[in-house]
Amino acid sequence: MFTNSKLAKSVKLACAFGAASSIGFTGAVNAQETEEAADAVEKIEVTGSRIRRTDIEGANPVTVMSRVDIEKFGITSIGDVLQAIPSAGSAINTNNNNGGNGTTTINIRGIGSNRTLVLVNGKRWAPGLGGSVDLNNIPASIIERIEVLKDGASAVYGSDAIAGVVNIITRQDFEGVHASGYVGQYDEGDGNKEQWDIGFGTSNDKGNVYFNISYVEEEPTLAGDREISAVPTFGTPEGFGGSSAPPQGRFWTFDQADNGFNEQGDGNGGLEPWVEPDSRFNFAPFNYLSTPQERTNIYTQARYELTDNLSVNVTGFYGNRKSEQALAPTPLFIGTAFGDTGFTLSADNPFSPYDFDVTTDQSVLDADPTAREMFLFGRRMMEAGFRSFKQNVDQFQFNGGFDGVIEFADREFFWDATYTYADITQNTSTDGLLNMSRVAQAIGDPANCTGDCTPLNLFGGAPNVIGEGTITQEMLDYITFTAQDELNSSLESYSANISGEILELPAGYLAFAAGYEKRWQSGYDQPDAIIAAGITSGNARQPTSGAFDVEEVYLELAVPLLSDMPGVEQLDLELATRYSDYSNFGDTTNSKIGLKWRINEDLLVRGTWSEAFRAPSLDELFSGNSDSFAPLTDPCNGGAAGNPDLPGCAGIPASYEQPNTQIRTTVGGNADLEAEEAESFTYGFVYSPEAVEGLSITFDIFDIEVDNAVSSVGAQTILNACAQTGVNLCSLVERGAGGNVVDLFNGQVNLGGQTTSGFDYNVAYNFETEYGDFRINWDGTYVDERTTIVIDPVTNTSTEFNDAGLAGDRDVVPRLRTNLAVTWAYDDWTANWLVRFIGHTTEECSIDGDTLDQQLCSDPSEELGGDSFNELEDMAYHDVSLGYAVNDNLRITLGVNNLFDTDPEVSYSTFANSFDPSMYEIPGQFFYSRVNLNF
Repeated sequence: MFTNSKLAKSVKLACAFGAASSIGFTGAVNAQETEEAADAVEKIEVTGSRIRRTDIEGANPVTVMSRVDIEKFGITSIGDVLQAIPSAGSAINTNNNNGGNGTTTINIRGIGSNRTLVLVNGKRWAPGLGGSVDLNNIPASIIERIEVLKDGASAVYGSDAIAGVVNIITRQDFEGVHASGYVGQYDEGDGNKEQWDIGFGTSNDKGNVYFNISYVEEEPTLAGDREISAVPTFGTPEGFGGSSAPPQGRFWTFDQADNGFNEQGDGNGGLEPWVEPDSRFNFAPFNYLSTPQERTNIYTQARYELTDNLSVNVTGFYGNRKSEQALAPTPLFIGTAFGDTGFTLSADNPFSPYDFDVTTDQSVLDADPTAREMFLFGRRMMEAGFRSFKQNVDQFQFNGGFDGVIEFADREFFWDATYTYADITQNTSTDGLLNMSRVAQAIGDPANCTGDCTPLNLFGGAPNVIGEGTITQEMLDYITFTAQDELNSSLESYSANISGEILELPAGYLAFAAGYEKRWQSGYDQPDAIIAAGITSGNARQPTSGAFDVEEVYLELAVPLLSDMPGVEQLDLELATRYSDYSNFGDTTNSKIGLKWRINEDLLVRGTWSEAFRAPSLDELFSGNSDSFAPLTDPCNGGAAGNPDLPGCAGIPASYEQPNTQIRTTVGGNADLEAEEAESFTYGFVYSPEAVEGLSITFDIFDIEVDNAVSSVGAQTILNACAQTGVNLCSLVERGAGGNVVDLFNGQVNLGGQTTSGFDYNVAYNFETEYGDFRINWDGTYVDERTTIVIDPVTNTSTEFNDAGLAGDRDVVPRLRTNLAVTWAYDDWTANWLVRFIGHTTEECSIDGDTLDQQLCSDPSEELGGDSFNELEDMAYHDVSLGYAVNDNLRITLGVNNLFDTDPEVSYSTFANSFDPSMYEIPGQFFYSRVNLNF
């Protein structure tokens, strides 16, 4: 993107003195450039266009964050910084333990992280199989600035640029050595974070070389060390929300007269009655709250001028991430409640308290009238230790090519040709899993348990202590295994671009950019053989493999229409179109129109209309079916009799009660998916009054409509829609004879669509006093609508859900989110105060459908069993830092994030921890220090 040091200095100057903020410290690209400044600054590209120009304010709303601004956040991941911008929605990060994978992504507008394109120096950065980029693997120390385009840009960049584009610009023309060290931890003494980096650079008239090494280590925090997350559901009685698989075991059987026996182990090999909720297991304290990581990154770039008009450039990146998630020991669940067959606890098992067979198989019941049905057996395998999910990820990316200038007809035409290759390989090991085929053999007839097989004792019980209990090591050796999975995604591309000015019109030069790209993407997911065979106690899944390629051409024009007229200092029209031909779903053409009207020196009005698209990711297209055990509330609890107003509950027995909070859900890809299509509008103004020096105001309205949106419907949405209508989405729910949900399909489909609309604003004011220089930035996003349109794949009926102002699991959509920052600088001192405001949201609040709803939900139903709601109130985090420049080479910074120890809002719709980590932070103050050295 920006290719010379003059430009870098000018952009940094804009950020430091009056640019608007996207995160309190960020600057909107808002230059009031005189003709002299235009002459002094070379033509450059700004994110959203490949046309080089001197006026960096275009029709697109672009904001900029400098390297110094990033450091002021006091955190170690660029992804966490970007997730804090007001226009970002909920996204996965390292505070996601159950369901996390060590990545951190950016989700502009909250319509999906795979609808935000990530570039590095204007080049596509390799995504994972799911189509999202892990921002953890981009080290902060290589970054000069980040440009964020909050507009559709498929006409310029191709697929994925529906909600916006994040373009990370690395250091250019750096000379010398820089190094930094960072340490921090929570006030509880946990969650330690360290970051160390060093970079070397040299340059001369012919070129430059830059090399950087960075290392980050983040230690975990445990859910049991915070009050809000130490229990399954905060504020409820002991045992509530706990698991049906406690260490003592739960054993629910039915005799053939349909009499139920709901029992638990007594700790001595016998049985005693199960007591709700006291008998349930509190799994929460054993889970991570924030997950550990270790990241090592090596980055290098070089540029050499072969001739005055021809240069060669190369960029190389290698990153390794070791990350882990940990859950409470494996729960062994077997029984007809889960649709299982093939399990029979033999009467001859030496540890069985029964003198008859207990089985999931009808054939055994038919042959023996004394045998009982095994409805639900649950046993927490404390002896097997934590379930540990460890990722070892290697990422490599290489960009190399040539660029230069062609002089023709007294004009300069800039061109570049680039080859890109990227590979991401992840090896995952999972401890604490059970081989269910061997479990079946170990609880069966001892005569068939020979060789390595050791009869399994499910009834001796265990304390709530990891590694202790009555299951012996020999038993564990036979039934447990460590899963070894491998995932890979790769990207390869060739591209060529040319830009320049074609001819001079009365209002200025007609400029263009054109280009060609050929890109190949492929990937695979090879799970462990036991997981692929579906005989694991964890989530089974099938192998993933697939590939596609695309060929693209584009054209972009900048047409000056009017200039130097009353009311029109400059009026420019911007046009772009891109044709893409995919190997798997065909071709598509996407265009964009932009208008930039500078009325005078103070006021600029701008607007864009654009088409965008997104090709489904490799994972969405080709992933095999896999199991997930989502925490769900079955609306048909109590059967048809208890839910007369829910037609989808017809035929379900009145005695039915959901046996476990987690329901087996099948997820998977769909090779028949079509590409997503989108239209977006943005229009607004930039006001920088000459009469008030240092003041800048921006305001932009956005409206995005996505058709054929690729997504899963949502397991809870499927259950609710089926129950409420008796028709919609019922084909995706499979129930057993007793009413229990045996399986629920929540795979990838073209849903119908998504829409979102609202506005962004920014007010920045910089001023000088005798007490120092001040900079105030107030940035915000208001979401008016974020609607999902779901089309039933069988009935073709549609259902709309407007989530604006609502909170769901890992999806919090506050209508208003703002950042207000104050920066002070005086001599060698600097101080920063950032207030991150998150507006209120409302969630469905179904805790027990009874008295707990009345006690804990902020807006309980008037009648027991009715619809209750809970409000997550307005809240704000306050972050402060103080820096001192000891000399020209050494700077020290101290800071506190969450200065006032603000707790996250309690949520009853999110899974685990009772707060949503995709929007809110771990409780506690976080203290950090940083040292920067430059030579």
